[in-house]
Amino acid sequence: MSRLKSWWSQSDQFDWATTFLRRRDLIRSAQVILAIVSASAASVPLTALATQHRPSPTSAIIGVLAVVFSVGSAIFWLKHWPTRRQSRVAVVGGMLAICGWSVLEPSAAFCCAGLHSAAVTGGYIALFHNPRLLFLNGLVVAATATPAVVRLADETDFATAAAAYWLIWFPNFSVPLIIWGMSQAMERTWERAEQDPLTGLLNRRAFTEAVAVRLVDHSAAHTHLAVMMLDLDDFKRVNDTYGHSAGDRLLRVVAELLREHSPPDAIVCRAGGEEFLIALTCTIDGVAPLAALFCGAVAGLPSGITVSIGTASAELNLLCTADGGHLIEELVAVADSAMYAAKRRGGNQAYRSTGS
Repeated sequence: MSRLKSWWSQSDQFDWATTFLRRRDLIRSAQVILAIVSASAASVPLTALATQHRPSPTSAIIGVLAVVFSVGSAIFWLKHWPTRRQSRVAVVGGMLAICGWSVLEPSAAFCCAGLHSAAVTGGYIALFHNPRLLFLNGLVVAATATPAVVRLADETDFATAAAAYWLIWFPNFSVPLIIWGMSQAMERTWERAEQDPLTGLLNRRAFTEAVAVRLVDHSAAHTHLAVMMLDLDDFKRVNDTYGHSAGDRLLRVVAELLREHSPPDAIVCRAGGEEFLIALTCTIDGVAPLAALFCGAVAGLPSGITVSIGTASAELNLLCTADGGHLIEELVAVADSAMYAAKRRGGNQAYRSTGS
């Protein structure tokens, strides 16, 4: 039961999958492949419209809409890589288009055959999204398949309908399952390459790319990107007094504390040694309270260690440009300077750069 609960609560995979493709210069190839898949889906309703003798007005309208949706999706994929929200909307639209077209087909056999296409949306979800959206895809298929096979049983016999039902579920179960397993293996490989081995946080190399992805997909209410550089005060004393193993344990504790107190969409990184980086999109008024929260949480640890924090922020519209990566690095440098200013003031405090 715990494994099932863990699987069900897994987070959306869109960000890491996008980063994986972008790091390997595969975004354009993925766009072309998805455009071809979307365009080819138009062949099914086109064939049905061409071969049906006097289709009903409803069937004809749904068929035309399915063609328009497929062609429109292909054009979109060729021109854009979606945000996470757009991707979710597109895949839900795809599953509803498939099942909506299938359920309105006058032939029960054609309806059952059309539901095999939902394996495409299921496979896409398994690669880019989460189990809850995958469950929704299966639920929509089940809601469409059940009346379809009942109709087929009336038109043929029970054995044919039962076989058709399991043939619907074979690709709709096996294709997402295979892709899910492959995506999990890819994610673990990616995590080992992108994570700091001691704390499990992102390493410095992965930080900028993760921030760039966040800039594309952030809350509409957020106006700024904030960067915080955190450095543990007098950390050398811990290593010298208690040994490096104690210092490593403390770094892991601090890393977990930062995870717990950071907003869900924050990007937390071990920058090196006893330094940590946190980036998040927010409103300008949300930076200082969060920095104060980190100071208080670290100071409350039994080790008696404190932290100096430098913060810097910039408006999102200045960063969402072709030169955004360079500007992010400049923002990190500003936060780093602010952190040293906090240390010079005695540590255990946050200092905000006045130039941000």
